[in-house]
Amino acid sequence: MTGAENTPKGSTEEARADLAARLRTRSDEIEKAIFGRIRDLSESVVDEDPAYLAGLRSAVAEALSYGLTNIEKGGMSAPIPSETARQARRAAREGVGLDTVLRRYAAGNKVLEEFIVAEADGVPSPVLCQLLSEQGLHVDRLMESVSAEYKDEIEMTKRSAAQQRADRVAHLLESNSLVAPADLDYDFDVWHVGMILVGPGGEKLAQALAENLRCRLLPAERDQELTWAWLGNPRQPVLADLERCWAANAPARVSLAIGEPRKGPDGWRQTHHEAQMAFHVMLHQPKSVTRSRDVFVDSAVLKDRRLAMSLIETYLAPLDGRGNSGQVLRQTLRAYFKADQSVASAALILGKARHTVERHLRKVEERLGQTIDTCNVQLQVALRAEELVDSSELTQPSRA
Repeated sequence: MTGAENTPKGSTEEARADLAARLRTRSDEIEKAIFGRIRDLSESVVDEDPAYLAGLRSAVAEALSYGLTNIEKGGMSAPIPSETARQARRAAREGVGLDTVLRRYAAGNKVLEEFIVAEADGVPSPVLCQLLSEQGLHVDRLMESVSAEYKDEIEMTKRSAAQQRADRVAHLLESNSLVAPADLDYDFDVWHVGMILVGPGGEKLAQALAENLRCRLLPAERDQELTWAWLGNPRQPVLADLERCWAANAPARVSLAIGEPRKGPDGWRQTHHEAQMAFHVMLHQPKSVTRSRDVFVDSAVLKDRRLAMSLIETYLAPLDGRGNSGQVLRQTLRAYFKADQSVASAALILGKARHTVERHLRKVEERLGQTIDTCNVQLQVALRAEELVDSSELTQPSRA
């Protein structure tokens, strides 16, 4: 058993209460000593700001009261002082370093320990050792809380700054002005690639892309799951490099929509518009990367539901007949177009005889009343529209 455990309980509690009472009679003196000690650690002009000093003094007073309560009662149940938390956040906003903040608490604790030892006459040595040990634990807990409050405030400040930047970017996209705010720290006269990242941590991923591709980055976080971003470079970016970099580093739960490389302020807006088109298609057909040049037609169809409905009713609905004949003809058409309109290659894709594919294609032309060559593009777009848009959506009236 330890010496503290051998000390009668009543004696320990009485010793604690007596020591705490003696220290409280000197609380003003202790507070001034702590305040003076931590002022010696001043490192910036903010430490002379009256409002900051007032908050610092209040934090010292509450931290001292917290320490004396723990001396009297023991344990670790006392709540962290509210002014301590407020001062930690104030320090973060004012640019006082976290290391400085924590060193001040360590210095303040050193002063309090000196007063504890000075007033410990009559306190059994085992009890004093236990008190000093507990005091160290209490200070550790206090410093952990201060560090958490400080870091939370830093993150909140970053989010606030990021939101302001996102608002400025959105305003610039909508305006006709070619003059960008200087604080965006981005060159609008170079080549740009617009990106939309969907998923958590989009801005960090965009930053990693920019570093790997040696581009400047302009991020605009819309929310925790959606980030607009632009890569800027005096030389025209190669999107194949971007896609390879993304494939090598991006997590599976984040998707990327990208526009084409465009130059200058107008190009900056255009590539973002293209990324938005790719994003719209990506919502219907999720992929790791969706590039706008691959989905221009898909985007146009998705934006105009009446167009999609007209294409499907004109070029696909007539294919429907008994049983699944309509689906068979659609399957044949998809294979035919995938094979660059080669009947032999389409037959290989489908695993059917060539004459069967030819018969199906003739059936398509009979039901449409025209040859496939005369409506090649329309048929392909209609097939894409049917894949992209749920048929139940197409039957709903369009809202202007």
